[in-house]
Amino acid sequence: MIAWERHRAARVVAASAVDAAEAADLLDMLGLTAAEGREPAAEPTPPPSPRRACRADRMAGRQVALATVETIRRPR
Repeated sequence: MIAWERHRAARVVAASAVDAAEAADLLDMLGLTAAEGREPAAEPTPPPSPRRACRADRMAGRQVALATVETIRRPR
């Protein structure tokens, strides 16, 4: 059985059992564990991609860079 089938089988056994002891016995007979009945861990989500600078931000950055270069090149 694949993982989701084992998960589903463990859930059905647990729901059908009279008590925890019976559920444990039935799971053992089927070669399953109680842990397989738990919800699987969520897949990690990738971090958000960095925001691409809009045209206005790029233009402002260029203007600052040009002003800095002009200040450096100015004779003293």
